Amino acid sequence: MNMKFWKTQEPRPDQLNEKGQVTDKKVLNPSRFKFGVGSVMYQSEESAFGPIHTAVVRALGGTDVHLGLVSAVTGSAGALVQWVGALFLRRFKSNRKAMAAALFLGLFFGLMLAILLAVAMAFPAAKPFCLIAYFFLLFGLSGASGVQNNVETSWIGSLVPEHYRGWFTSVKWLISALGVLILIMLFGQVATRYPYLSSYAALFLLIALSHLFAIVLMATVTDREPVPARFMGKKDDPDRLNYRSFPLWGYILFYVLWAGGRIGLVTFATAYMLDYLHYTMDKIVGVMAITSLINMVMLLVMGRVSDRIGTRKPLMAVSGGVGLFMMLWVTSAWWGIWPIIAYQFINGCAGTTHSMLSTNYGLEIFPEKGRAGYFAFVRLFIGISVMFSATLAGFVMKAIRGWHVILWGHEFNHYHIFFVGCSLVTMGCIIPILLAGNRKVEPPKAGS
Repeated sequence: MNMKFWKTQEPRPDQLNEKGQVTDKKVLNPSRFKFGVGSVMYQSEESAFGPIHTAVVRALGGTDVHLGLVSAVTGSAGALVQWVGALFLRRFKSNRKAMAAALFLGLFFGLMLAILLAVAMAFPAAKPFCLIAYFFLLFGLSGASGVQNNVETSWIGSLVPEHYRGWFTSVKWLISALGVLILIMLFGQVATRYPYLSSYAALFLLIALSHLFAIVLMATVTDREPVPARFMGKKDDPDRLNYRSFPLWGYILFYVLWAGGRIGLVTFATAYMLDYLHYTMDKIVGVMAITSLINMVMLLVMGRVSDRIGTRKPLMAVSGGVGLFMMLWVTSAWWGIWPIIAYQFINGCAGTTHSMLSTNYGLEIFPEKGRAGYFAFVRLFIGISVMFSATLAGFVMKAIRGWHVILWGHEFNHYHIFFVGCSLVTMGCIIPILLAGNRKVEPPKAGS
């Protein structure tokens, strides 16, 4: 790797705008690649591990309820503790230092999870205890990822002007999607060829070491001083977040419906293909890898589109379309795996592409002051929604397990009716964005 890649390039005064953002693409270009490689190290491997959690939970003696709980933890922890990222930014007054602290948390919890599974392997009688501890440590690892995401979002917002964000983040997310694809295939092969607790422990050790690499890498990214705001304060305090803004609550409701509907499908997609379609783990991750391939193309397309027309309309189109085509999982009752493969192509518009669009939309509507705080506040509601939805999904699936009817010559069972509900909830997410229009969140005004 070129040694210049490891050097920090500080911008000159004439390369900054009035907000302190870098206006020279030559200065920004190395940073967008570093954010991409860094996100592979501290986010992609956790995304790739998603299907493997099913295998780990079952190896520790877990049931459908536990699968719902693990999905609740992984889907909500990062959102619930994103406020810690805002505190780090306020404490360190540096995006770079705040990111280093967040990455250290990931290193710690990844290492603890590796040790935990090693203990479960050495002492099988301790598996019930290890299953409970797995949830707590997984909450810590997922929470650390959320803190990293909050700092990263604030960093990009402070560093990159609005009209460059599609160009900047599309490459960052492209590298991340490529990392997810490679790691999904790697983790899937490991889970299929070596379905042992020792193998899963080794994967968590790999996650811990990747955070160590990210600490070194992200220390070389161009730093900007964040502009924090207080979570609490008087109504007319200009340093307080504006909790009365309609666009803020529209953004929250959008995410609650999107995450609440999607998490149910994600929670039981692997179990469905294992139990109903009788797929092995390597085939399952192969099917899911299709999404990452399509993501790579859509990231570049949507990055250019959003720089030209903004992110609101592309975000609505992607969110509503993916929600509608989640119904393809229902049609697999008659047509088998093929609708699911077709869905994975369409789902390529979601995943990292949707993350890029939804994050950039937040950067558009939130003011510079308190940007990290607004994201943390929004993600708090997302975390509660995901935890509630995934936990409820586990109990619902346990309650209706075994229900089925013969419909048009094929079995229509509890999985299929559950997927219908997930699709309808997800489609509803576009309504609050539509109602919010082009309004943005304004700082609090006196007497508000």
